[in-house]
Amino acid sequence: MARLLGRTLLQLQREPIGFTPDRLLTFQVSPPPSKYPLDSKAPLFYTSLIDALRVLPGVNGAAVSSGLPFGNGNYTQTPMLAPGGGTVTDAPFPIDWRIVSQDFFTVMKIPVIRGRLFTDTDRGDAGNVTIVSQATARRFWGDADPIGRIIRRVADQRDSTVIGVVGDVRNLALNQESPAVYYPSVARVWPRMDMVVRTEGEPTAIVANVRQAVRALDADIPISNVRTEEAWISANAAQPRLNAVLLGLFSSVALLIAAVGVYGILAYSVNQRTREIGLRMALGASRGGVLRLIVREGMTVGLAGIAIGVAGAFLLGRTMSSLVFGVRVHDPATFTVVTMVLTAVALAACMLPAARASRVDPQEALRGE
Repeated sequence: MARLLGRTLLQLQREPIGFTPDRLLTFQVSPPPSKYPLDSKAPLFYTSLIDALRVLPGVNGAAVSSGLPFGNGNYTQTPMLAPGGGTVTDAPFPIDWRIVSQDFFTVMKIPVIRGRLFTDTDRGDAGNVTIVSQATARRFWGDADPIGRIIRRVADQRDSTVIGVVGDVRNLALNQESPAVYYPSVARVWPRMDMVVRTEGEPTAIVANVRQAVRALDADIPISNVRTEEAWISANAAQPRLNAVLLGLFSSVALLIAAVGVYGILAYSVNQRTREIGLRMALGASRGGVLRLIVREGMTVGLAGIAIGVAGAFLLGRTMSSLVFGVRVHDPATFTVVTMVLTAVALAACMLPAARASRVDPQEALRGE
């Protein structure tokens, strides 16, 4: 099981997440709605903040979103449907939706599959446009072109026209696909938004300049949750990493105890059978024969224990299904490697007492009683 979790951790680290997380600095801003109404002054504030961040030394781009991948922003999921013909399904489907600025996809390096991105003109009545992820497009329209089609938010019956399709992004978990819909921030924002800045070098090196840029716009607005995007991803992988480390540690301790146990039992048996072994050798048994005898007896017990353990792990495999990703719980390669390792450890534990038994002096052994 420890190996399965270890392979799961490696698989999660290799899993494509849909964007490039390195050199991304993130932080949150919460302009008071009383001073910055969400549908008028607040969008203009974020536009000004993005412009101020772009010109900072060492900055390649800046954007805003109501929630960043793996962060603690506003992750809003609501049932949506696609009215009209040509849809794969007419049933509402829960989908994540975000409010993002026009440069969000460029800054995050999320690929644009087709259509266009948001522009400054996507406000007011023109703001009823949306960009969907590939998973969302497949869900509603299959392989058909989604550009120009309508997607409806069931909660408020808001219809939006699809103007673009972007790549899928893992938003909440490394092992979970997140179909998404994006709305333009120039039309309306949330009370708290996430800023993301792509830098040329180490992201944390520009934190002081970022704080100064925010203060220059409004000294009463603080920034919070300053963290790199890689730090958010690392925190998301903390639980699988802890599972793998703890189970690996416990498994190592259990393996050590088992090896010491096999060694202790065989060592005690050899000590108790010194006269028997001496007699066997006096009657013509070779040292190699004695070595094989002791190893065979020890490995009989060891292999029986390994077989029981592997069978138990196989039967309990389903209980691990929620903890593994990208690996079958009954993966033949994993069971084979683990069985070989356990067999090698059991053999090593048997060899030391067996080697000592093969060095017994028949005369000394028979003279000892």
